[in-house]
Amino acid sequence: MSENHIPAWKRIALNKQTLKSENKFKEQSQSNVLDDDPLNITTHLSTGNLTKKEKKRIINGENKSSIKKGKRVSKPGTKKKEKLSKEEKNSKKNKILKDQLRYLIEFFRTKSESKFPTPILELESVKENYGDSLTNDESAESGVVEVWKFSKQKQNWLIKHFFNLDEIPSVYNDLLLLYFKDLQGRSKDELISKCQEKLKQWNDYVEDQETKIKALIEEEKPSEPVDCEKTEEGKKAVDAVKEEQKEEQKEEQKEIQMPNKELVQRSLKLLKIWTNDDSEQIELKNFSVNV
Repeated sequence: MSENHIPAWKRIALNKQTLKSENKFKEQSQSNVLDDDPLNITTHLSTGNLTKKEKKRIINGENKSSIKKGKRVSKPGTKKKEKLSKEEKNSKKNKILKDQLRYLIEFFRTKSESKFPTPILELESVKENYGDSLTNDESAESGVVEVWKFSKQKQNWLIKHFFNLDEIPSVYNDLLLLYFKDLQGRSKDELISKCQEKLKQWNDYVEDQETKIKALIEEEKPSEPVDCEKTEEGKKAVDAVKEEQKEEQKEEQKEIQMPNKELVQRSLKLLKIWTNDDSEQIELKNFSVNV
């Protein structure tokens, strides 16, 4: 027997091993082809449990192995935004002019023949957005007539924030009152009742202060102690007096808050514009109107 002779049983085992390796290689190559094929989608994109990135990868025909997550590198020349200080934030905020206030300014500019109030011209927001155009009559020189457009949405905002000095500062009073001069309907009635309520709050506050001042001046004496015998009726009378004193102290502790004087003044001026002979007037006590 020669040295190169291989027994039959060994040849059969070698053949089986080679067949297995060939089949395994074919399966791997076939699976790679299927993974790379963008049309080979086992689940529907709309109904399958796939993320947006996975759907995009399948459509573009990309492999999971080919996608590598890397650190985001900032572009050269780009810098992180520095946080502004409080002063810078406030100055930036003061330069912003709300659309509703711009709407008031444009109304006054086109409907009124009088000059703009000086406090408005001195506002940073007005200077930033209008410059010197409010003091100079550019339309007369150029011959262009500006047209003001009514906005129901902006009017509703002005009505809603009529008593909010943060949204509509007191320097806009002249513009605001001129705008509401011709207001009609339900909005006017609601605004009248709210203005009257504001005036009533002021009068209630003044009355409360006057009552407290009178009490201090007169120096009211405390009620005399009840002379009673050591009986059940006497004890009940003493307890009743104590309860009354406690209630009086509670009432005295309740303080009526002073309403904002600028809002009271705004309400008073608007009611004077709308005053009719038949309308009910509310007079303010100890109130001086600032001109």
